[in-house]
Amino acid sequence: MSKFKMSNGSEGMLRGQAPDAFQQVDPSMPKRSSYDTDFERMPVKPQKTHADSTGFTSQVADIATSGIMEQAITDRLNQTMAQGIEDGYNARMEEDAMRPKEVTDAEIDAKEDSGKCDDDDLEALRARRRQQMKDAHEKRLKYQGLGHGSYDEIAEEEFLKTVTASERCVVHFYHKMFEKCKVMDMHLGKCARKFFGTRFVKLDAEKAPFFVEKLKIKTLPCAVVFNDGVAVGRQVGFDGLGGEEFETVQLAWRIKEWKGIEEDFGPEDDIAWN
Repeated sequence: MSKFKMSNGSEGMLRGQAPDAFQQVDPSMPKRSSYDTDFERMPVKPQKTHADSTGFTSQVADIATSGIMEQAITDRLNQTMAQGIEDGYNARMEEDAMRPKEVTDAEIDAKEDSGKCDDDDLEALRARRRQQMKDAHEKRLKYQGLGHGSYDEIAEEEFLKTVTASERCVVHFYHKMFEKCKVMDMHLGKCARKFFGTRFVKLDAEKAPFFVEKLKIKTLPCAVVFNDGVAVGRQVGFDGLGGEEFETVQLAWRIKEWKGIEEDFGPEDDIAWN
């Protein structure tokens, strides 16, 4: 037997509200009003536990619910970030494992001069070299498509996509009124044009409060180096660069030490900057 029973329309909170269909079956049931009562038109107010209550409990409950929702959104964003980083890392590990060892023209010439390599082996090496050159060209086109080679400003909404799309990325968190940030911009612009294997971008710290907090950025300029979406190092101010008159190669070398640059060079190299 059901633990619920239907109102008969003559008692309880639903009296006078019996459905017309039921009234047709049982004429003794009162006819339902076609208009809302004054009580039904009253707005719903926060529940009170007693006559002197201010409704504070209900208001606090609403605040708590808002806090829970905000935390849920933050947790979801963190989960998405972590998943994106993991997916990007796993994909690149698989790609690296399948990539054959690079062959240079010098190695092919040396084997040919030695006379210890037959024609079939030499042709196989040449074919591999041609494929590697083709792959390098496609890689460069991919880098171009991702914005490598230029130093651009991004919005906070573009941050995750930017740092996970490229294997190496440097993000300069800056303030438009700080002179040191302008100096950092100048050097990073040179690096962007020289080191094509790295994505260099800038992000206005005032317009990116979420990631400024998550990355615990306190001092500007701050250039954060990412490998596969993971922050692996940061250049804070001019620390370790020997003062405000530092050379671009000094900054580039610090970025390379964090594996933020794939091209080979040394800290004392005389690099021709574009």
